[in-house]
Order: sequence, then structure tokens, then C-alpha cells
Amino acid sequence: MSSSSNPDSDDHDNSSLSNRTALKMSEGVLLLNRQRAERADWDEIRGFLHRLSSRMPAPGFTVCVLSDAAIRRFNRRFRGLDKATDVLSFPADEHREELEYLGDILISAETARQNARRFGLRLEEEIELLSLHGVLHLLGHDHERDDGEMARLERSWSKRLGLPQNLTGRAKPDAPKRRRLSR
Repeated sequence: MSSSSNPDSDDHDNSSLSNRTALKMSEGVLLLNRQRAERADWDEIRGFLHRLSSRMPAPGFTVCVLSDAAIRRFNRRFRGLDKATDVLSFPADEHREELEYLGDILISAETARQNARRFGLRLEEEIELLSLHGVLHLLGHDHERDDGEMARLERSWSKRLGLPQNLTGRAKPDAPKRRRLSR
């Protein structure tokens, strides 16, 4: 995969990739844009991810923004669900004593755009919400089994980071329940 500051780029030039990757990893977080359908202010999102990672016990993680088709393949392979979803989290090895890298978060840009419109947000805000939600999963939280602990943490972190909403808090009782991968 490659990192690009140009949201329309599908750059495969490995020489320039290595320099960008080293820079982003030195900040503790890597943002990869692997889709071309949605445009966003990637610098704004990168800034948010840097603020988020600076507050984590293990600051390293990757956010990869994909198409619906790509995230659907991951969802089918790892969860057995043949449909697109908004976010999937893949925690790093939790058996390591000193965890320096939390794991990987996959976000569908197209689903994020649909959710942003539905909830009156900008795409950047939705991706930031999904990133926070994914990081909480990387830290071992699971809103489907924790009696509201993750939702409370998400509300608190959303407020501290200046997010307009939080993902688990905006779900309505009649809305379909969002499912996340938490291995």
C-alpha cells in the first residue's frame, strides 16, 4: 500500500513511498488513502490522528481508507459478512509485553460519506469518529459486550478531541446496530 498527500493518487512509486512512510511512522500513525471515489482534507485527518496517537499508551497505528468493494472483501474474509461496513479494526498481537503498535483500522470512504450526510457531518469528521472508534477497539474495548464502557470512553474522548458526536452515542434504538471487528 502507499501513502499519498494527493487524494486522487494511486501512487506506486516505492522510492518516494519509503520517505513518506518513515515520516508518518515517526509521528506514531500512518494514514493510507487507497481509494479514489471520495475527496477529503487528508492533512486535517492526519492532524487529528496525530493528536489522537499522542494520547495513546502505544501511539502507533495505521488507518487505511478504502472503497466499499475493498472493505467488503475484508469483512467477508474476517467476519463472514458479505457486505460493506464503515470500519474494521485489527489489533496487533496482544500477547506482547510492551505494545508499541496498536494495529490497523480500515475505513470505507464511501460508507463514511453516506454516514456523514445522514448525520450532518463533513467527511473528515466522520473519518475522525470512525478512527477513534477503531482505536478503542484496538485497545481491547467492545461495545457489544462491555455494558456501555466503550460508549462512555468514546463520549469522553470525543469531547476531549473536539469531535461533534461520538459513534456509539448517535445510534438510535430503532437504527440497525453497527457491527465492528474486534479480534
